[in-house]
Amino acid sequence: MGKCALCGREGVSLLMALHKKYGYIMICTECWRKNWHDLLPYGCGGRSCCE
Repeated sequence: MGKCALCGREGVSLLMALHKKYGYIMICTECWRKNWHDLLPYGCGGRSCCE
């Protein structure tokens, strides 16, 4: 349980996400569903389809 880096809700279960703008952050499941288009797949690096 913790605080979501995007919406600020506290006391929620968090997931680690790699965000295009913020890098690695911990977000709630609701923000994961709403912001999936701003999340990068893990292992993405260098010049690739993710950039």
